[in-house]
Amino acid sequence: MIKPASAACNLACDYCFYLDTASHRAEASWPAMADDVAEAIIKRSLDEADFVHFVFQGGEPSLAGLPFFERFVARATEYKDEGQTIAWAFQTNGLLIDEAWSAFFIKHDFLVGISFDGTPRLHDLHRVHRGGEGSGRSIARSIRVAKEQGVAFNVLSVVTNQMADNTAQAWKWLIEHSINYHQYIPCMDPIGGEQSFLSPASYTRFLKQSFDLWYNSFMDGQEISVRFFDNIVGMLLGLEPESCDMAGICSANYVVESNGNVYPCDFYCTDDQVLGNILTDSYAALDERRRTLRFIEDSPNTIDECGTCQWQALCRGGCKRYRGEEGYRFCSSMKEFFPYAIKRFEDIAQIIGGSI
Repeated sequence: MIKPASAACNLACDYCFYLDTASHRAEASWPAMADDVAEAIIKRSLDEADFVHFVFQGGEPSLAGLPFFERFVARATEYKDEGQTIAWAFQTNGLLIDEAWSAFFIKHDFLVGISFDGTPRLHDLHRVHRGGEGSGRSIARSIRVAKEQGVAFNVLSVVTNQMADNTAQAWKWLIEHSINYHQYIPCMDPIGGEQSFLSPASYTRFLKQSFDLWYNSFMDGQEISVRFFDNIVGMLLGLEPESCDMAGICSANYVVESNGNVYPCDFYCTDDQVLGNILTDSYAALDERRRTLRFIEDSPNTIDECGTCQWQALCRGGCKRYRGEEGYRFCSSMKEFFPYAIKRFEDIAQIIGGSI
């Protein structure tokens, strides 16, 4: 994961976890990524693996400018061997998406995630410009451009108490606009927990209502992809979840800030978690620092009674960034949601399994 614009953003979302994370560093944000950092990322990564997945996030990565990404892709294409494969992804607030960006994404087969909270009205409650005005209509226009141009994209929505109160409206807007690939991320509390944007009770309600909509769509012959639900079905079919927060243990990720600093996770880009710098440190050295921090080793949930929970195989204790001294913040949500939905999950798994 690469943050070419560091924590810089052209929006001022009040629930932004990365803005909060960066504010706890000695230096919150660095200048846009220089070409020598980009080249080190490309060369070191291609030296290590035959398959490399470059994911650009922020802040807002588009603020690095389209020429930066054109140079990055050109260098990576030049350096890779014939037997190597590169995959590209780009998570954006969507504000700058236009025909030029769309053409670039299509030409290089980027999978794009556009952050949009269900409807323009819901979106405006938290995702605002620096002057305080909502950005929902602007992002809806960007979504329309991306769709008209043929960009491969999904919509990422942050689940808040307000979205839980308007689940059906958000779903309806996305479906009516022919958006069939959804990600829903439960809103993260700031470091220190000074504020909460999503209660466990609201998340439970959202999960139930969105599951009903997803299940009914499937049974009516309209297959809508919801990442969390798709992963549950896959797990019932014996597959490992592709979403790292559902694995029960952290994975070996590399998050590279614009100055070259490397961190073990997008949620832990803080000074005490820095693994090294891509300009000076090998992946072996970065891995050794991660082991020293016991970032992966200490990541399973040892707070809640997961070992005796009947839903452990599907819940797996939750992402550790959603845990505090009292355990997994949404433990009660999972314990209420899985009994509500499991029989229908199993029905869909049986249908899909029989067609494979």
